[in-house]
Amino acid sequence: MITRGANAGTFLVDFSKARRSRKGIGKSIESIFVRAPAPVTVDGQALAQAIVAVMDACDFTDVQGRAWLWNEYRIFLSRPDHDRLRDVEDALRTDLLSLLNEEIVRRDARMPEGFLVALVVDEGDELNEGRGVLRVRHRKDLAQAPVVPGEITMRADRIAKPAPKAPESTERESGLRVVCEAGSIGLPEGRPMALGRAAPDVGADHLALPGAGPRVSRRHISVTIRGNEAEIVRLPGSNPVEVAGVALAEGEAVRAVLPAAVGLGGGAWRGTVTR
Repeated sequence: MITRGANAGTFLVDFSKARRSRKGIGKSIESIFVRAPAPVTVDGQALAQAIVAVMDACDFTDVQGRAWLWNEYRIFLSRPDHDRLRDVEDALRTDLLSLLNEEIVRRDARMPEGFLVALVVDEGDELNEGRGVLRVRHRKDLAQAPVVPGEITMRADRIAKPAPKAPESTERESGLRVVCEAGSIGLPEGRPMALGRAAPDVGADHLALPGAGPRVSRRHISVTIRGNEAEIVRLPGSNPVEVAGVALAEGEAVRAVLPAAVGLGGGAWRGTVTR
């Protein structure tokens, strides 16, 4: 999806390489009718994959060898692609910053306290639709970053690291949820949800587990809660799963009474499904 450009800190992006997973009725219709190839779509999923791919390519490290990620990402787009994103600017800003925040925390990388993503129109009209140029840098002071007229700016002035709950706290959370040392996430009742580490291309039925590291698969387990019981499935291709101390084979399902202790990735992540 990305290739390094001629200049340092420059990456060429081919958004047609973004991974797509069609679900629901759209997939059924596609299987019935022969359709012409769809034009390349530059959307939140494609942008997130491009930025994450550039993070993967970062070879700049601190003195301890940890990845020292760039804190400024400027993506130059064709005017039609940029105009389409303008219509969903507010929702895109919230969703993209949230996902990238989770990605940075998951990597335990070193970087300045905040980060900036800017979507800029290619005024030279050199970029075709579905193509982009992503330029990165370490900026000492994000407040001094120039703002180009018409750009879509997404700024997070601070990385929100999950804070463990104080041991002396007597506060109780209510509702169906998964609880671990790094925090908790809510769960719906009666609807299967895939749980795993944060990733940009895992689907709308996915929930990111707080504190999940690289030994937790992107789609690790499926959890469906009915009443006071949870059905937990180890999804195909995922790393090891334990429910109440019992290991599950790939694709195996088990029903457990709440609260149910879950271990993922050979104990790399542990939490409890509870009500």
